[in-house]
Amino acid sequence: MTSWDPKTASKVILPLSSSNHKGSSGRVGILGGNARYTGAPYYVAMACLKAGADLAYVLTAQEAALPIKCYSPELMVEAVYVASEFNDAPNAKIEELSDAMAQNVISSMERLHCLVIGPGLGRCPVVFRAVAKIVEHAKQQQLHLVFDADALYMLSLPEYRNSLRGYHNAVLTPNVVEYKRLFENADEDDSAFDAVTIIQKGQQDRIMHGKASIMECAEEGGLKRSGGIGDILAGTVGTLVSWHAILKERDVADAEDLPLACWTACCFVRRSTKYAFEKHRRSMTAPDILNELGKAIDDMTGGEEAS
Repeated sequence: MTSWDPKTASKVILPLSSSNHKGSSGRVGILGGNARYTGAPYYVAMACLKAGADLAYVLTAQEAALPIKCYSPELMVEAVYVASEFNDAPNAKIEELSDAMAQNVISSMERLHCLVIGPGLGRCPVVFRAVAKIVEHAKQQQLHLVFDADALYMLSLPEYRNSLRGYHNAVLTPNVVEYKRLFENADEDDSAFDAVTIIQKGQQDRIMHGKASIMECAEEGGLKRSGGIGDILAGTVGTLVSWHAILKERDVADAEDLPLACWTACCFVRRSTKYAFEKHRRSMTAPDILNELGKAIDDMTGGEEAS
């Protein structure tokens, strides 16, 4: 499937309802951000909300928490570790620091439908150690996970490559370079990512199950490749994946719908990018795309009446 089909996509769109309460339309966590990178987790979180999730929680470094809070009052921001303590941490402290960070995140995970890991995370080895522990706990809970940016780099490292082996509730969002890094040194029979859904971003986004291509998104986008578009996609995927988790809980969706949810998210972001580019041309930036996301979704789904 390449062209937009609203009837097919309706399987993964969570209906609006007058009986909903706060959180019914998705609670998404974003684990990322550090002293240097605060924009990425912000854009991911805002895309979650603009795509239709009710609540977005940013779990980040203490050094990034205040700037992100200042970007928007709509986000719930929690500092889960102190980055300055992790830099050049002595070996004797690594387990203690990574355990503390992992427990801080795990304590917030029970409320989530989906956790997006990686935007602005950085590549600190101690943080990666903590993330590995978080992922193991998430797998025990069958929590849906989205891996983006630095979390994809982490998965390319030999010590973490098998973190998702056999786990079906995970989505990876690599660009061309990140995809090559994940697979260029892999053996032909390597099965580390055979269970996960992969969005291989490119001129046409390919939705894959392991190495097998399932569908492509040929929706027209804009010609400007602004920074932050990948973050907006990761957040939109986070919302669609959270809806998938909710629909599974209601027994109206199955595991086979996860790639369709990812394809739908790609179509939404491409259409919103098209709208933003038509208005702003060369000056288009990520906030312009965020501002078009709601309209794009309504146009593509025909809007929804409350039930």
